[in-house]
Amino acid sequence: MSDEDGTAAGGNTALQALLQEAEMSNAGLARAVVNAAAREGLHLGTNTTTVRRMLDGAQPRWPVPRLVATVVSRRLQREMKITECGFIDREPTGEDPHDGLTCSGTLEGTVRIVIELSGRDMRRRKLLLGSVFSVAAFAEPTIFALIVPPTQSSARAAGQRVGMADVEVLTEQINQLRKLGGQFGSGRVREQVVVLLHREANTLLHGTYTEKTGKALLSGVAQATRLAGFMAADTGRDALAQRYYIQALDLAMRAGDRLYAAFVLATMSRMTVRIGENTPAEHDTLRHGRQAVALARAGLTITQGAATPALAAELHTLEARGLALLGEANAARRAALAAERLYESVRPGDEPPWQGLFYSECDLTSDLAVCLRGIGDTQQAITLGNAALQACAPWKVRGRCIDQLDLARTSLRGRDLEQAAAYGRDALRSAADVSSSIITQRLNTLHRQIQPLRAGSSHLRELDERLTTFFTRSARHN
Repeated sequence: MSDEDGTAAGGNTALQALLQEAEMSNAGLARAVVNAAAREGLHLGTNTTTVRRMLDGAQPRWPVPRLVATVVSRRLQREMKITECGFIDREPTGEDPHDGLTCSGTLEGTVRIVIELSGRDMRRRKLLLGSVFSVAAFAEPTIFALIVPPTQSSARAAGQRVGMADVEVLTEQINQLRKLGGQFGSGRVREQVVVLLHREANTLLHGTYTEKTGKALLSGVAQATRLAGFMAADTGRDALAQRYYIQALDLAMRAGDRLYAAFVLATMSRMTVRIGENTPAEHDTLRHGRQAVALARAGLTITQGAATPALAAELHTLEARGLALLGEANAARRAALAAERLYESVRPGDEPPWQGLFYSECDLTSDLAVCLRGIGDTQQAITLGNAALQACAPWKVRGRCIDQLDLARTSLRGRDLEQAAAYGRDALRSAADVSSSIITQRLNTLHRQIQPLRAGSSHLRELDERLTTFFTRSARHN
């Protein structure tokens, strides 16, 4: 069959540069395209003359541009777009395979979604910034995760060799970036995480590694994908975060890493409950509460009874917070009590390396405090909130600020206006060097909540002035 349909003036300098970089001859490209087509059951007559015409500016018929991009991507070990190869993208229109809200039917498809998503994120600083979080979008990927089997073979022979030491470097980088985000806010390190994810997802697709290394690398890329989602949410991009989380869940399950998959479900639940706690419409709050509970319970199910105490405790506390949103106080207390009992048996050395970094006793206590506030137990919520604040690790500046803001809101609910103002001032000091949209949103919420009460409290009037100054300065810097 013919595979050309016209010639553009000027020649294809982009393809010529890529072939030079890949050290690939015209004949080598022609053979690779023919072989790639044959693997899809297609017969092409691509030869050196065809390639020369492409370099002269000819636009080949579909699917040759896609096959050339695939071949060049494999050779360069990074994903290349059709347009980056100098061709017009005439891919048949339809549902965007890279929308990120659905799971691919294959491991390679999932990795390509992550590469595309992170690539768009790198190129477009405001990717999906105006899009909204969809509470229903987590349902299908969660069901898929419950039934998807691990990938049959994680070994690959495509390009640069990858060893276990490379995977260890990756996981150490992820841990360091997570700590930096906890100390300075995600706004300061998010771009580094996305670049890391894009590079390592390309390595996963185009590298050479053994079965053992492949499983570890797949799990490492799942961790990087989840972290990219967490930092997207922390910078005000919930719709983008949702897409990263969905792909992280799929990657973890394909790696056979059920514990990390459960942790991703916990992250999804946490995001859902956070949004639900700040949704004004009651019916939306209830929808978010039901989804948060379902995600936490799915996390417990997916571990098949093998959840470590800390992981199981986190899932139960998130279940409790979701139940609190639903107004089911007794059920929330039972879930919270189950979490406390589970955490009593935690042995740090028995937990996965990522679990100790993400969920300490301080985090558990903070979650329980928010849950108790949600069901109206204000005094106990303040007691636990203070305990969480005292136990917070020094580097967790972002977490400490959130605890202070939670305590300020709880104190307002308990009508202790002086104490609420004190916590608010502490939170402002913590927020000074933290780049986090979630913290800014919570400061905004606190600012709104003190307005009806400021007239009767000199402490709240002072806090109101400080908050106004904070937002004025922030607006100037933005």
